[in-house]
Amino acid sequence: MSKEMKNPRTQFNNLNEHKKAAKTWFEHHRIRRCLDFIEQYDAAQAWKRLQKKKSRRQIRRVTYTSVAVAASFLLIFTLAYTSLSHNFPHKETELSAATDSFPEMGSKKATLTLDDGKEIDLGTKEGNIESTEGTIAVSKPNEALVYQDTKKETPKTLKYNTLTVPRGGEYLLVLADGTKVWLNSESSLHYPVSFADKREVALTGEAYFEVAKDSKRPFIVSMAGNKVEVLGTKFNVSAYPENRIYTTLAEGKVKIYNHERSVTLLPNQQAAMHGTGDIKVENVDARLFTSWSQGMYEFRKTELGDIAAQLSRWYNVDICFNDEKLKHKRFAGVIFRNNELSFAIEVIEKVSNVKFIRENNKIYITNSGKGGAFPL
Repeated sequence: MSKEMKNPRTQFNNLNEHKKAAKTWFEHHRIRRCLDFIEQYDAAQAWKRLQKKKSRRQIRRVTYTSVAVAASFLLIFTLAYTSLSHNFPHKETELSAATDSFPEMGSKKATLTLDDGKEIDLGTKEGNIESTEGTIAVSKPNEALVYQDTKKETPKTLKYNTLTVPRGGEYLLVLADGTKVWLNSESSLHYPVSFADKREVALTGEAYFEVAKDSKRPFIVSMAGNKVEVLGTKFNVSAYPENRIYTTLAEGKVKIYNHERSVTLLPNQQAAMHGTGDIKVENVDARLFTSWSQGMYEFRKTELGDIAAQLSRWYNVDICFNDEKLKHKRFAGVIFRNNELSFAIEVIEKVSNVKFIRENNKIYITNSGKGGAFPL
């Protein structure tokens, strides 16, 4: 790698040069995804296809369920598309806010803890990050932290930093080897300022990794007694203390191991690691578990309890259930992270029989009694 590419300021300039183009592509992708879903689940088209394939008697048996499903999907993604137009002017009326006020929004924020214990608020710090050995990284407030590998020789003693992202936040970290790490809310990463013979970091919470290729030095992510080892790939790890550890592979190949087992993942596979040491692998759509790093949640037959947990962390709110059975209702839809919590809530309320109510410092999910569209 050239000196120019190792320079963090050069990396910032490159990021800025492509920022507009990347944003344009991403917004186009998001709109296309919504339209694709709308077309896929259009109620009228679904009904016509049923009429062609089924007799009148067969149609009667599936009428209400099929049309309700298609119509509900259409409503979900129409709401999501309208929410997107909140950022892009459109002739049609914008999605109105939920009845109660839910103005919370997530943002890019993090705290950096240096090897000597000094803490730096990356929301206000701009420019060089200095240590006893000189400049180690460059910070651009509320955007990214980029490290540079200034060591020509392998360091005898590794210096470690920790990046901590609170509830309601996210942050992009570029490590000294060029690996990019998107840290989600309520997460932290412990890592060396520069790498030696191997590249190893420790994760608590959730992160999406794009690992720089290095055939001589594997990249290892440690979390609660489990490890993920790669040479260069893209994957997501969710390792919140209260849940199982999930590793989802988007590209390449990874090895997952602990004191009990070792498995290899291929793209669109997910490994669930249990406290017993067991590792279970299943095929999934990796996009559903990595889309958060691209600014949106994609849900497909996801339990409301899991959705509430993600919204709680991202919007920094406490979401509770008046009825524990509601946690197991399943939903499908798209929620964009750059909108207020109000829009996420309205998408869910419009297609279900649940309602979000704010009481003091908590938000409760309860049955609305309206009979709603349906849970998936």
